[in-house]
Amino acid sequence: MNEIMIKFGLSQLKDKKRIIIWNDRDNYKKHIEQYFEFKDYMCADTNDGNINMLSLEETRKCEEHKYMTLKDMEQNICHEFVHSCQQELQQESIGYDIVWFWEALATNMGNPEQFELIEIADVGEINDFNNMNNNYPIAFTIGKYMLENIDMNKIIEYIKYPKILKNDEEIILDNAIEWSKKNTKRWLK
Repeated sequence: MNEIMIKFGLSQLKDKKRIIIWNDRDNYKKHIEQYFEFKDYMCADTNDGNINMLSLEETRKCEEHKYMTLKDMEQNICHEFVHSCQQELQQESIGYDIVWFWEALATNMGNPEQFELIEIADVGEINDFNNMNNNYPIAFTIGKYMLENIDMNKIIEYIKYPKILKNDEEIILDNAIEWSKKNTKRWLK
């Protein structure tokens, strides 16, 4: 977690983060629905400023996570910690949906072991991230492109001021698509 904070240029967080383990999927669903529509694959969040995580037993009840291990759960907590750092840096809130961007960084910095680079054909639904097929592998691939090709200071600027990100979004996504076509084959070799 110190490495993640250093990457974001943070020496500490304003508030300590609690890790809350939910043992009841229905109660966790109610928690999520305060913020947005719950999807079956959802098992962790930072919506209330803490790191919320379904218990391993409850997480495994979801088809997508039925083989989750304790190590995977620890990596998901790191993923959520990346979101905590993003929340710490964000200076403005916008009405635009940029979940893809948050997940692009969190999948690469928090739990990259859980994803593979994929070739991206289209990101037309990217702003409806939670309903998009292959959303996390696509976000991982976009994040991999960004971290290899965009200066971290610029990425931090995007976190702080998402309006700047929205201005550059189309170029970033187009470049990520082209990069994925070239690099998926190279990365898989």
